[in-house]
Amino acid sequence: MKKPIAILLILFVVITSCKKNKVIDNLEPGLIENQTFNSTVLIDGHDYDGTVIRNCVFEDIEGDGLQIRDVDDLCIENCTFKSITENAIRFRDSGGSDGVKIMRNTIFDIDHNGILAAENHINATIRENEIYNVGLSKASSLTGHPHHGIYFQGFNVVILENVIHDVINNDGNCISIRTYGRVAKNILYNATDHGISYYSDHPGDNGLLLIENNFIYNNGKRGVNLASNGTTSNHIGEAVVRFNTIVTSDKSPLSANDGLTGVALSFIGNILIRTDGGTEFIYSSLAYTDSHNLTGSGDLGFQDFTNRNLHINAGSVANTFGTGATSSPPDDIDNELRIIGDIDAGADQLN
Repeated sequence: MKKPIAILLILFVVITSCKKNKVIDNLEPGLIENQTFNSTVLIDGHDYDGTVIRNCVFEDIEGDGLQIRDVDDLCIENCTFKSITENAIRFRDSGGSDGVKIMRNTIFDIDHNGILAAENHINATIRENEIYNVGLSKASSLTGHPHHGIYFQGFNVVILENVIHDVINNDGNCISIRTYGRVAKNILYNATDHGISYYSDHPGDNGLLLIENNFIYNNGKRGVNLASNGTTSNHIGEAVVRFNTIVTSDKSPLSANDGLTGVALSFIGNILIRTDGGTEFIYSSLAYTDSHNLTGSGDLGFQDFTNRNLHINAGSVANTFGTGATSSPPDDIDNELRIIGDIDAGADQLN
């Protein structure tokens, strides 16, 4: 009679030892600052609308660092997320949000995604964060579900001025965007797959995906890859990839999947470098606007091409190369103005 009791005790110990830490879901709305969390924090419900989470540390957590659901205008700023076994920040698919801001945070040593958001989360801004050493667990990528620096499915996201690098698991991207928005002024490198990937497995709402003023280099495959999952009703309406500086090794820097029909494609004013000497810089059989793209196999007059400082110098062939392009951003990756009649190709404008 004692043996079954012993077995039950062993099972109880094993099960409880595998449980994640208790979720913290009772924080007071308003201002949450200067705290350290070692368990998942859940911000859930519109009582938290407008709450600011500032100068907090999320570390050594079994599970997600911070979960968000049914809250608008939440701001997460100047926080550190590290040593987390799932996602650093997860917008839960069981709810939505509007206007969340994630700004100036440091996110590293994360087993899954740096930031993960389901499609009901709209109008988010992700700005000036550093995200690195993410996707450390390769288990999901082996089953076709890789992790990324930022993995966003919601409408009208702005991903701006982030530095994202070292996405470790197979097929991980620095940024994986599944609908539309603006991806600009980021520095993206050392992902196993692409720097920026668009994939149409969520409704595109006929929106505009604007990718501009990014430095993208040393990723496993392409700089920007646009692809369809085969469901044309999910496609965005337009993709504009303009004035980026992209360096790849043995793949074309830009690609648009042949199945991405019905999407207006524009590739304008980019610097496209293939270090293997290949001559295909834009891969697509679809019709697209091709305007003022500068191509090459090496240093076109960068400040330090070897160490990937991709700002241009005064003697660069990129100087004024973008003048007359069909469209251009008003400024560059460093927020310096582009002057009509003197527009340089790539993400950097020499003033």
